Amino acid sequence: MNLYPEESAGLVRAGTAARRNDGNDLVAITGIGLITPVGLDRESSWRAIRAGQSGMRHIWLSNGDRVTAAPVPLDGPPGDERVIRFAERAADEAVADARLDWARLDRDRVGCVMGAIGFVPADVVSHVRQGDASGAACWLECQRNNVASSLASRYDLYGPAISLAAACATGLISVLRGADCILDGCCDVVLAGSSDASLDVLAVGGFRNMRVLAESENPTEACRPFDAKRSGFVIGEGAAVFVLERMSVALERGASIYAVLAGGVSGSDAYHITALDPDPSGLAWMIRKALQRAGVTPEEVDYINAHGTGTRQNDIAEVQAIKKAFGPAAATVRVSAMKSMIGHLLCAAGGVELALATLAVRDGFIPPTINLTEQDPECDIDCTALRGVATPVRTALKLSIAFGGHIGIAVLRHPHCYGMAARRAA
Repeated sequence: MNLYPEESAGLVRAGTAARRNDGNDLVAITGIGLITPVGLDRESSWRAIRAGQSGMRHIWLSNGDRVTAAPVPLDGPPGDERVIRFAERAADEAVADARLDWARLDRDRVGCVMGAIGFVPADVVSHVRQGDASGAACWLECQRNNVASSLASRYDLYGPAISLAAACATGLISVLRGADCILDGCCDVVLAGSSDASLDVLAVGGFRNMRVLAESENPTEACRPFDAKRSGFVIGEGAAVFVLERMSVALERGASIYAVLAGGVSGSDAYHITALDPDPSGLAWMIRKALQRAGVTPEEVDYINAHGTGTRQNDIAEVQAIKKAFGPAAATVRVSAMKSMIGHLLCAAGGVELALATLAVRDGFIPPTINLTEQDPECDIDCTALRGVATPVRTALKLSIAFGGHIGIAVLRHPHCYGMAARRAA
């Protein structure tokens, strides 16, 4: 089934860069690398998401506690080395996927923007307290800048290497910042994304004390975004890395394009360290601003990839903001929440979910919100319950709403919207 009939209409890549109305190059997504609780690469993760598979199970922490979680099925020691391995694996896949011609790239104009968080193992803390030099060395490896530094060293990148921290909006805001590096003129190519491997006693204990974690005897049913019986989120881990390119550079080398990063907004609700502002006006304004920057109307948006944590407060506030921002168009746009399948990947959530939204644009498929069997009347929008839907996705919106008030919003557009050929579905 050809969901994009324009693909067979003889489209060819433009010979010059597609440009914004203000004359600046657009930003193209030409490579994606993924590692998630449901797959160790991009396409296996996407196949599982399309099928509505859950990556949640019971695990036991180092203190013997059992917790419902969504771990990456990759062997190896826990801790910050794991978060670097995730990022490197995803970056290798993204770089190979983009087929970058390193011989023709000016590496002074290739940057890296990454957010990452792991945890400091208890034995490392003990070593440091005792003044053990080896423990101190391990502590240095746990610095938050190390993932960006590692990728810059791995690929000999001499452009900016930036590390961001914006709670669970980190991944999305890292991509927006990477796009800024291109639009500001300092980079032609940027590796951007996020990685998280903080499934540990401290993180679980903190979220348990906040009473935001979902537990269930059947772990695959624990996280239920927009459902009347929802009780919280499930902690997961993973990574996503994007190759972002200046459109003129991508077109000149004949790159295959997933989607255009057409616009975005990063901001803050300036309300509380953990609680969301119950007034949806601020988030709604930011949604409208992101659409305005992308040059699209609410009626043109086919899909919203929601933050969708499965907490009572988040889901209602997010739906209210969407309805306020979209007006009558909120009744027809489709929404879904990836956390129902992969859990809340914390620092990596925004990046991984943006990658899945990009694949939705590529393939013309809106993934489901699983476990949505009794929709909350206060979440009265189309949340794509239980099964995904094959339909063209020419414009998609991604929302990330984090503790501390960090907010990131991105608008993705299919290359056909700019008269360009697109990467075919895998």
